[in-house]
Amino acid sequence: MVRPQYVEVTCKSALNRVQGMPFKWSLNPYAGCVHACVYCYARSHYALAGHGEPSREFETRILVKTNFAEVLRREVGRPRWTFETVALGTVTDCYQPAEGRYRITRAALEALREVANPLGMVTKSPLVLRDLDILAPLARAARVRVFFTVTTVDLDLWRRLEPGTASPFRRLEVMRRLNAAGVRAGVLLAPILPGITDSSDSLDAVARAAADHDAAFLGTSTLRLAPLVKEQYLGFVSRQYPDLLERYDRAYFGSNAPREYQRALDERVDRIRRRYGFISDSMRTGEITPPAGQAAALAETGVRRVGPQLLLPIVS
Repeated sequence: MVRPQYVEVTCKSALNRVQGMPFKWSLNPYAGCVHACVYCYARSHYALAGHGEPSREFETRILVKTNFAEVLRREVGRPRWTFETVALGTVTDCYQPAEGRYRITRAALEALREVANPLGMVTKSPLVLRDLDILAPLARAARVRVFFTVTTVDLDLWRRLEPGTASPFRRLEVMRRLNAAGVRAGVLLAPILPGITDSSDSLDAVARAAADHDAAFLGTSTLRLAPLVKEQYLGFVSRQYPDLLERYDRAYFGSNAPREYQRALDERVDRIRRRYGFISDSMRTGEITPPAGQAAALAETGVRRVGPQLLLPIVS
């Protein structure tokens, strides 16, 4: 295992302007992520931003924006700032292990609390619970939503897909505690991986676990394979699921899942969501503003469901 390198840098701005999405601003205190999720769309953002190559360096060369909170406090303190929702941490997990040392996310939350600025956040880390003393007061003053990404609750599969992350059940327990403290939190079942996590049993298991842990909402999105991400992910498929590789090659000649596949998957997910009392899909209806990074990276979450016309069979 390669020991991660943390490179301290400074930033000129903290708020990223996002266009073409239902939210306008995002925040990313780090670049790169040691979670090493095999499907991570942020790999392409890392490479396109000139930070390094999207496989090994994305996981092992983490840029730390040491002046991030100072810059953010200055930006949200300007008279022309209109206190729009800011989206924290989807081109990097803002609570990856570096946060335990650098505490940049915590300082950014303090800056947002000072002005009661609405917030959305995506994370896989239980470390978010450390900052409940900031999140709870902020949630009483402004709209706060926390998404815990849970791709699977199969622990063997979790270790293959997300080798650097905490157990999904640890995430779910922290989610429960946030809700109990008045911070609205739920599950983002994402990305759904064709042939791997799209079976009824797999989806049902995540939805059941979300309900059992008092999730306030359940959002979903499907795998999108942008350039650079596709090469990384299909390398994983060829090693772990070689029987699926030809089907992926046929279906993902572009970046998106086929429309027929997406339509059938949506129907399957909707049935399961209703079974557990998750009435509306917040990721599609806009009930919650999903956090994200810059516009190109945000499109890669798969929330926008468009794609080529080849069917990749769903595992039943």
